[in-house]
This record gives sequence, structure tokens and C-alpha cells, in this order.
Amino acid sequence: MSANPAAPKIEFPCANYSMKIVGLKTPDYHAWVMQCVKSLAPDLDTQKVQVIDSRNGTFQSIRLAVTIQSEDHLQQIYQTLMASGKVKLVL
Repeated sequence: MSANPAAPKIEFPCANYSMKIVGLKTPDYHAWVMQCVKSLAPDLDTQKVQVIDSRNGTFQSIRLAVTIQSEDHLQQIYQTLMASGKVKLVL
């Protein structure tokens, strides 16, 4: 018997898939993340986005929800964000 149960499977398309995107707080970080995610997931509702600065103001986390069409679509968003060098973590 396995000690670790299998991770829950995501069924696609997955509406309201929650993401937290963390990066260094710069003047263009928030706008860049919004543009990047919206280009890959056009259903992004910008009115529901939450932006939280770190305690010392160095980092900024952006919480949002989009519809993910497939595992490949999810990987494309993740890889695009991480390849920018602006994003430190995507959850």
C-alpha cells in the first residue's frame, strides 16, 4: 500500500483554475503579467485579480483565475511566465 495517494487529476477544460504568480516588484511587473496571461488565456477576468506586495515591498504576488484547456496549455502558461526572468514562482 502506497503512503502517498495519487495526486488529484485535473479535468480539462478547467474553469476558474487558480494561479499565484510571484516576482520582483517593478513598475511594469503587474501590467506585464496581465498582458502575458491574457495573451495565453483570453478569459482572464481582470476585475477579480488580487495583487499583494510582500512585507518589505521587494516581491509582488498576483492571484488570478483562468480556464485551462489542457495539460499542454497549463505548461505553456507556466513556461512562458518562468522563461521571462521576471517571475520567480508560479503556484
